[in-house]
Amino acid sequence: MQTLLRKDNPFGYTRHGFLWEILKESSGGFHLDYGAYDGSVIRTLVETDCVSSAVGVEVNREVVSQCKDRMPAGAALRVIDRGSSLHFENNTFDSASLLDVLEHIADQKIVLGEVLRVLKPGGKLIVTVPGKHLFSFLDTGNFKFRFPRLHKQLYLRRHSLEEYDERYIDNPDGLIGDIEREKGWHQHFSRKELRELLEKCGFHVQRFDGSGYFTRIFLPFRLISPGFIKVFWDRILTFDAKLFSRANLFCLAEKPES
Repeated sequence: MQTLLRKDNPFGYTRHGFLWEILKESSGGFHLDYGAYDGSVIRTLVETDCVSSAVGVEVNREVVSQCKDRMPAGAALRVIDRGSSLHFENNTFDSASLLDVLEHIADQKIVLGEVLRVLKPGGKLIVTVPGKHLFSFLDTGNFKFRFPRLHKQLYLRRHSLEEYDERYIDNPDGLIGDIEREKGWHQHFSRKELRELLEKCGFHVQRFDGSGYFTRIFLPFRLISPGFIKVFWDRILTFDAKLFSRANLFCLAEKPES
């Protein structure tokens, strides 16, 4: 990761750390987080005075229902229907983020068009996606598509059949896990592919960054290790994220002034 982090950056060498640095440089404002999940990121952005206020939108109704009342003053969490228009006026937000969202959705241009509409001219967009590189094939997010039967067997070791059906078969939000059913794959991007997508949707790409290279090799070992060994893997993963910029791709773009 090439971006220098302030000592008070609460997220470290992650996509959230990149977001925090960009917003800190631009002196906050009103922020939109598309795909905010439980709102933990916008909560931290507001509590650390990185932005003055923020709204997160999320398709997972259950998560929003559980978390929307836990937001601090200045932060709000709302449900959005997949592929629908954002219920905000044109030129509302000073900045917006899509953190590991585009790879999950089928109608990427529709979402980006809506984000462009609600951003103010000159407003910043921070996008993060999985990077396309040598170890992309190890992405566990595609395990359920490559090996559906094995994935189901492993999932049922810890969860019920009803939970499996609700999450992967009859998901009320139209998802397979966290990926839209129409998408059917956890997409990885090269810098060229992400640039072309953003520019076709009307954004001006300013710069790229990223983190990690061996992340997809190290992470499974971290997940299966006992607690005292996890500390070791956390240090390795942090070093990998700081030293390289391929496993995760970060992009700063801007809505043109005119």
